[in-house]
Amino acid sequence: MTGPAALRRSLAVAASATALALGISGCTGLPAATLGSGMLQTTSDPARGRVSSLVWDLPTGEPTTLDYQQAGDSSPYLVVSNLCDSLLRLNPDYTSSPGLARSWDQPNPRTLVLHLRDDVRFWDGTALTSADVVYSLKRQLDPSAVANSFFVNVTSIEATDTHTVTVHFSRPDELFLKELATTAGTVVQARYARRAGKNFGTASGGVMCSGPLELEKWTSGASIELKANPDYWDPAYRAHADRVTLLFVTDTTALTQALASGAIAGAFEVPNSALPTLKGSPSGQLYFGPSLKSLQMIPLQATGMSADPDIRRALSLAVNRQELARTVYRGAAVPSTTVLPETGWDPEAKADYEKAAASMPLVHADPTAADLKTARALVDKHRDELRPAVLAVQAGSLDLLNTAAVIQQAAKSIGITLTVRQLPALQFSSMFYDPSYRKGLDFALAETFLDIPDPLDWVPNLALSDGFFNWTGFSDPVVDSALAEAQQTTDPHARAALIITAQRRWEAKTLAVPLLSLHEVTYMNNGITGAPTSFAYLFSPSLARIGSR
Repeated sequence: MTGPAALRRSLAVAASATALALGISGCTGLPAATLGSGMLQTTSDPARGRVSSLVWDLPTGEPTTLDYQQAGDSSPYLVVSNLCDSLLRLNPDYTSSPGLARSWDQPNPRTLVLHLRDDVRFWDGTALTSADVVYSLKRQLDPSAVANSFFVNVTSIEATDTHTVTVHFSRPDELFLKELATTAGTVVQARYARRAGKNFGTASGGVMCSGPLELEKWTSGASIELKANPDYWDPAYRAHADRVTLLFVTDTTALTQALASGAIAGAFEVPNSALPTLKGSPSGQLYFGPSLKSLQMIPLQATGMSADPDIRRALSLAVNRQELARTVYRGAAVPSTTVLPETGWDPEAKADYEKAAASMPLVHADPTAADLKTARALVDKHRDELRPAVLAVQAGSLDLLNTAAVIQQAAKSIGITLTVRQLPALQFSSMFYDPSYRKGLDFALAETFLDIPDPLDWVPNLALSDGFFNWTGFSDPVVDSALAEAQQTTDPHARAALIITAQRRWEAKTLAVPLLSLHEVTYMNNGITGAPTSFAYLFSPSLARIGSR
């Protein structure tokens, strides 16, 4: 197995070898037809055999934590989901199935009873019981927990017996059960977590879970080493790789060359700037799958340029989304003109959202062209208040840097000076959870995502008066009331009507600047297969599925 240090040396050389091939000038003259939904696949061929080692790259660099309670980005989500089991299992097609909970029932709209498996053991051999589940779920009640918003209606979590947990709610909650298939439903060993205290989930403190891969070593700044759990309770998800090395390569040029050369066997979230090189690589294959991700400009302040709805709308109108999808994202994306992307619609009420979309306020105009005339008129209304604005992007991501260049030019064409500031991956990720990192910034260009296809999974974070990502001070009692009622509404059509009512109001204020709905892009070398190729990989033991062909 190639060591992390040797890999880092080869990556440094690779970066200089491929930089010119991946610049924005390379966007022209390349195959860029938009992929239709019929061309997207949710899985690769099943693995047929084992591999002694697997080297994989994490999507957003080194995790900030492996504590499920604080995980809020793609890298920690992916690692946690392979180490720790959730109560429900998220499948590649976004359906869910039993996980640690073998079954469940709801004797009334305010009560959920979870029946746990009795054959699950943690890595240290101790049995998982309802006490571990109660402890793990109660940690999500802490307001600082990333998944806390999914627990707002929970009044109690109790162990009814050794393998039964009962959850009581203050009101009906249609979202809670669905979210148990994500890290909101992650279960860890209570005894270990209590003893670890603040070190739980850190490189020194580690975790104790029951998943198919076990944490062996986390070397900060270098790699995370996992090993197979041979006693995993679910035969379908027993790891095919004896050992997995996870790297933190966020530089597009270095990652591209490492994948093409075989130094790294595969990756989820492959940068679209890498597609021209990887499409022609004889050593592996690209997979395109459905995703719940979208590219948006998120406003970061309650004052200044990003706080003004007219400025946000002007920036939105100035961008030609179809051209952005074609050139920068090379067809692995489609234009998006609403904060709630089409991929986030509830599948049971898709027709309702589709009908409403046709009459939604045209805040962002035609996705196939820019509307510079209207944009300039909006900017002129605030001519005396204009000042240069700062757009934050993650350093090393050519997709985001190339997109930022397009936005910067569009802003200039309507009279707005936009400075692009690159932030290291860890700092960029921290910006969404620590206000000190947002100081001096106006917007962030980010790939946002829903965990599951339900609008209430993401939109309340931005649209509620106290939303986790609502940094502009937007507040609308009608939106707050409609979204709260929607979460209590189990009928999908009635729920869609409430969400659409709220959507008409938040879209009119341009809460963010939506740009594209993104496809999932995965790469694996020719020697391996088995990975899910939809965005659902994020909350499933996806790495355990990868083995030899």
